[in-house]
Amino acid sequence: MNIFNIGGSGIRAANVLLSVTALNIQNAATPGYSRQRAELIAQAALNGGRLNTGDGVEVSGIRRMADQFLIKQVWSGNTDANYYHQTQKYLGQLEGMIGSESSGLGAGLDDFFGAISGASEKPLEKAGRDNVLNQAQALATRFNNLQKFVQKQRAEAQQQQQTTVASINTLVGNLADYNKKITETEATGGDTSILRDQRDQLVQELSTYADIRVNEGQGGSYAISLASGEPLLQGSKAGTLAIGGTPTSMTVEFAGTKMQAKMSCGGQLGSLHDYMTTTLTDMEESVVGMAKTLSEEFNNVLGGGFDANGDPGGPLFKFDPNDPTGMLHVLITDSDKLAFSGDKDAPGNNDNLKKLLAVKTTNYNIPGLGNTSLDSGAATLISRVGIKSRQNQADLDAAGALLEKSMTARDNFSAVDFDEEAVNLMSYTKFYQSNMKVIATGDQLFGELLGLF
Repeated sequence: MNIFNIGGSGIRAANVLLSVTALNIQNAATPGYSRQRAELIAQAALNGGRLNTGDGVEVSGIRRMADQFLIKQVWSGNTDANYYHQTQKYLGQLEGMIGSESSGLGAGLDDFFGAISGASEKPLEKAGRDNVLNQAQALATRFNNLQKFVQKQRAEAQQQQQTTVASINTLVGNLADYNKKITETEATGGDTSILRDQRDQLVQELSTYADIRVNEGQGGSYAISLASGEPLLQGSKAGTLAIGGTPTSMTVEFAGTKMQAKMSCGGQLGSLHDYMTTTLTDMEESVVGMAKTLSEEFNNVLGGGFDANGDPGGPLFKFDPNDPTGMLHVLITDSDKLAFSGDKDAPGNNDNLKKLLAVKTTNYNIPGLGNTSLDSGAATLISRVGIKSRQNQADLDAAGALLEKSMTARDNFSAVDFDEEAVNLMSYTKFYQSNMKVIATGDQLFGELLGLF
């Protein structure tokens, strides 16, 4: 009797529906999982006949509820958000260093020239002279600490570049393995939904590090390249990234061919490069330029004056940007050697001391800052970093909001909804029970039919 075939097909379909629902519920918290849906079609009657009702129902396939457009939007948003997030970590540290009262150059210059101003009333007073010397040492320490901080950030960024490139190479290698598994599974008619979810999750992680382009080819394999076109993955073939001889040089080796790649490549890797080549380079040039200008101009003025003993003045600062112990050092250890007087016969004269005070506000051509004073230069450094930090934070907030919006759109389409699955579970259970009832009814009818003979 056809009723048995119809009921049996319904039970088989209900079993698949329940299995898919159970899988969805179990993976509701699995990162990157896309809910699945079994799709049913009616079975046409194999034997013709005007009164043949058909042979029941069958599962035509299990659909992975994923929209590649929405997924790619998440990848793109992830790249941008991580670019600004990475930059903000370094910018925030630099802003704290340059703007702090205890480490910033502005406060150090104020204290140093404030000590000089205090000594101008009684140029021969030992306490005032010693204070100038102490503040000179404190200012040199601030310059040296800031230079070391910039160098430390650069070293940390370079190390992170290497770590990031290693992570990219590992991910690309894993993605090549997934491409192979998916191609082989689909060639034999197997289901690749979970494999595709896992692969997309790896691609999302890859998008953290760089801006990438993803295209799906025949057989379901991904081809992945950097935004500038250099290939990273093609089928089961994986490329290899490497930082060159300098931190600003990167190569991609793919299929035996090595090619140059742009370091400004988005994501965390691009952020590190951009931060080092712009913010850090500008900061280092400006700090070194201010130290050089301070040393040269202050020493020049001292060279034209006379100390407390009437002897010609000598240099206070030694500037050497390549000195591993610090680029700025104080040479004078005896405050009586400070040439405050403009007259060798009048040690109490403060004419030269007044010229020293003017060094702070006189405009000089300072490397990295242009035609400006030391006082304004210190304020400019704080302003530059502060403006960059605020702008980057605004970009980070915007990128974060866009990423959240993209993830919400993807989840609305792909994520598991417990309420929906609970309704499905009850509905498919009734579907299963009803088909069991169909078979039971058929069995009863068949038994009654046999009883007639």
